[in-house]
Amino acid sequence: MTKDSWLYGLAVGIGIVVWIVVSLLSGRREAWDSEWYFLIGVPVICIVSAALGFIETSRPWRWGVAPLVGQLSWMLVTQGPGNLLPLGVVVFGVLSVPSIVTARIGASFGRTRTR
Repeated sequence: MTKDSWLYGLAVGIGIVVWIVVSLLSGRREAWDSEWYFLIGVPVICIVSAALGFIETSRPWRWGVAPLVGQLSWMLVTQGPGNLLPLGVVVFGVLSVPSIVTARIGASFGRTRTR
């Protein structure tokens, strides 16, 4: 397996773990229905995205998107598509913006490290 495959797996896995933990701790079916998702979950995803951007600096946006893809996948597997799937995809897209930004910041620090 390539380095990117491991990083994708880690990013998707962290996204899923954040979704499950927030859901369990808050007692909500969907993690984003809890304030803990925005207070704890999103910052954790941003930190992980920044770290992955630092490790692999090419196309850092993917490290911001991958955790949210994991969360969307987990939600689809556990709850099914439902009639609000298109809206959910849009919301996940908007929620990925902070983690994309932090992944790009991490990549910029990673590039200066290698100079």
